[in-house]
Amino acid sequence: MKLLTRRAFGLLVLTVLLAAGLLIFTVRYAVNASDWAQHPTNKHLYSEGRLKIAGILYDRNGTALLQTEDGEIKYNENKTVRRALLHVTGDSYGNIVTSIPVAYGDRLSGWDPVNGAYRFHDKVSGFGSDMTLTLDADLCTAAYNAMNGRKGTVGVYNYKTGEILCMVSLPSFDPENRPNVEASPEKYEGVYLNRLLSAAYTPGSVFKLVTAAAAIDRIPNLDTLTYHCEGKKLINGTEVTCPSAHGDVTLKEALAQSCNIYFAEISLELGGKTLQRYAENAGFNSRLTVDGIQTAAGKVDVSEAEGGDLAWAGIGQYSDTANPLSFMAYVGAIANDGVRVTPKLVKGKGLSSFLFGANLRQERILSRETAVKLGALMRNNVIEGYGEKNFKGLELCAKSGTAEVGGDKKPHSWFVGYLDREDCPLAFIVVVENGGSGSKVAGNVAAKVLKAAVERQTDGK
Repeated sequence: MKLLTRRAFGLLVLTVLLAAGLLIFTVRYAVNASDWAQHPTNKHLYSEGRLKIAGILYDRNGTALLQTEDGEIKYNENKTVRRALLHVTGDSYGNIVTSIPVAYGDRLSGWDPVNGAYRFHDKVSGFGSDMTLTLDADLCTAAYNAMNGRKGTVGVYNYKTGEILCMVSLPSFDPENRPNVEASPEKYEGVYLNRLLSAAYTPGSVFKLVTAAAAIDRIPNLDTLTYHCEGKKLINGTEVTCPSAHGDVTLKEALAQSCNIYFAEISLELGGKTLQRYAENAGFNSRLTVDGIQTAAGKVDVSEAEGGDLAWAGIGQYSDTANPLSFMAYVGAIANDGVRVTPKLVKGKGLSSFLFGANLRQERILSRETAVKLGALMRNNVIEGYGEKNFKGLELCAKSGTAEVGGDKKPHSWFVGYLDREDCPLAFIVVVENGGSGSKVAGNVAAKVLKAAVERQTDGK
């Protein structure tokens, strides 16, 4: 009897160990299987560290951007398209970690958790190795040309559906003719970084949209409240400067003229904790996830800030930084009555649409009333400040930013906003590094890109 009991107990222990082993393997498989399959030592998929064969990567209009056959990578035949979309297609060495071949290597190789690396194309389910993106290659090319070789980024997305139509980052190069990047460090500084997704810049005056949102909600009689601007003001020993002496200004006038003194005053009125809360509602200090790819986090830390530090923070300087894509999504929320639709990059179909973003990810980050008021102020900026003739027919609502970066470097040039058009619900962002004036430099890029976007949208593309 004792022998039988010992054997039963031993069998029970073995059963428990087997079950535990299977559980551990299942968990590890669920978490790590994709990485295992995509390891360059996997001879089924890789040869000499490169994919032997992969699906075709298409833009939204069916233009082939990238394909791999027998270990040979083939890019689009147009050199400018290749340069414009380098950060999407990646280079042949996998240096751009947010590129589709790196971020979605399993999908392009045809791997899935059930069938492994078996390659098949199921048009009903939508699974398979080919991928279609939300991007418009021609619009990306127009943005690349508009940047004219300057470092920075351009983004355009549909603030109703979340689809990113344009994602361009510079500097860039032709992946079919890779230059000696190491020999020209200044020219190719940060070339492997997708600046729309992975950079964070001092925002300058575009941050005033966040400060204005807090003021609309928290400061009584804001419409009639005025502050006096003499071009500079000493706040607790810190001088806050303004490009011009604007005299007595309201919020509407201050945003159109980008008056630093006005926004310094309302920042002090709001206090650091309130400004911090509105910044975090806008997406600062957190990351967006774009179909599995995380953005960089913009930073705002003003909870304990006072005096001149708080004043400069409300203007978009101090230690503030903003991620371009996250800020584009914030502007999209203003356009969308306060509801932010998370941007997406991959088009899904059939069953795969549940994995690749057909379901909208929405979050209310502003009240509808506040969003409508901000939108009206941004529309006034264009009419009174930037010139309606420069954006004819676009129904543009926008804010410029000229972000000081210190030293003897020129400021970063920002231009953000959206089109107030039912047929073209597009939000955008342009950042030109060390470009100077936001409205003149980044604004000029935006005008070219948005006109091209409207033409393509109205043509059904």
